[in-house]
Amino acid sequence: MEMQSKLESPENPRPVVEAEECCMVLGRAVSDVRLSQIGPDVWSLFTMHGAGNSRFQVRLPNRLLVFRVRDAAGKASLVIVNAVWPDEKKDEPFRALRALSEELGAPIRFIINPGPEHHMSLDKYARAFPDARVCVAAGRIERENPALCALDNVETMAVGDALPELSNQGLHVHVWDGFMEGTLINRSQMRFGARRGTAEPTVFWHEASGSFLNGGHGWFYWAEGDKQPWPIRKMMRLQEGHVTWSPAHYRVHDEGRCIDSARRILDWGFDSLIDLHAGADKRIDAGAHEVAKGLLRPLIDANWDELPFGREALEIPEGTVTGGGWKSYR
Repeated sequence: MEMQSKLESPENPRPVVEAEECCMVLGRAVSDVRLSQIGPDVWSLFTMHGAGNSRFQVRLPNRLLVFRVRDAAGKASLVIVNAVWPDEKKDEPFRALRALSEELGAPIRFIINPGPEHHMSLDKYARAFPDARVCVAAGRIERENPALCALDNVETMAVGDALPELSNQGLHVHVWDGFMEGTLINRSQMRFGARRGTAEPTVFWHEASGSFLNGGHGWFYWAEGDKQPWPIRKMMRLQEGHVTWSPAHYRVHDEGRCIDSARRILDWGFDSLIDLHAGADKRIDAGAHEVAKGLLRPLIDANWDELPFGREALEIPEGTVTGGGWKSYR
């Protein structure tokens, strides 16, 4: 079963950028919190969190990204993607984000959730940046976190291409349709195996840096030289130097819509890839589009035997599955 795509060696050396350092662990600032520029108009805050958002699980990389965009008049603004758990006592990473905004002379206009599980602390960002538009995909998060969706500056995005005003500024947002959550990962996160319905992973293409961001948990990248805990390697079937589909998170409930989203992603002209859960300074700097094509080809061709996930009828549980506080999972 071929589930992974081997990376090609970069033909051109990567531009010199700031080195990333892990400055937040399990929602606590352990050093000065700062964002590192990892490409043209893109900054990263590198943190460590617990698998399944639990402080009792193995620690994994998790990064917040900031993209700078410009409107037709050349006025710059910032877009935050992925809200990492904050240290509210030290006002971080809010203070670091405000400092970057002031340094660049670019206000924070959008905060976007990239997919399942990454919305747990998003309400804190919505309150810290009341003038920003906080965007989540319509569907599962509305059912699981109604308190978040009730906030004044939180709005939902439909599946497919979303936020055309950002597309016009060089940051393309697509909510991947047709996926639903599997049960294995739910049980491992102590959610009692409840089917939680649609997944809505959100992916991004940033033109200025040529980067594709695989939001949610669809793909994982184990970079060469990166350290991954044994349980994660085992569960995710990772191989060093490869990008792989997750065999645990998703299933397909609508083949046609899922395939349409895959084709749409291949329309994008990206050449590098950023993974939210890859280690510091680990990204694909060349050949990312070919990697994506290899991963998506079995899906587009409906060769299900070559993919680690299957198909299943959609089942959405009635009522709220977990509520909006999430405190029992920290």
